[in-house]
Amino acid sequence: MSVPRRALYGFDPTRLTEVRRERGLSRSDLGRLSGVTYNTIRSWETGEGAPSPSALERVASVLGVAVSELAVVPDGVQTLASWRTRQGLAQADIAHELGLSKSTYSRLERGERPLTDAECLKLAHIFETTEEQVRALWMRAHRRSGRPTR
Repeated sequence: MSVPRRALYGFDPTRLTEVRRERGLSRSDLGRLSGVTYNTIRSWETGEGAPSPSALERVASVLGVAVSELAVVPDGVQTLASWRTRQGLAQADIAHELGLSKSTYSRLERGERPLTDAECLKLAHIFETTEEQVRALWMRAHRRSGRPTR
């Protein structure tokens, strides 16, 4: 899997700490078992850093929880990007599955490019959901309000 450049949206450092402690693991233990360094785990838990989807997937697997338990995105704001990242996938992973370049998939995920029926069907399979849900996720990104310019 490819590692995305940006951190996971919705990541909850407090929840990671709680689950790690519930499992009786130290930061060192979690790091060793997941292949993530102690310093990285510490920076996530203190809010100084945030994980990539693939790194958080490894940590969640060791903890025996779903990524969505450590990165909560409310239903009303979920998009293709949040569904992708909660599964520990990078844009390049999805782009490859769809036969698209990463930049083309990125535009699709941001709602800047139309979603074809074939892409919708493949995404529904990847995300284990319905085509209607995929279209709703795409539409949410497509209709999002613009960001103020500086």
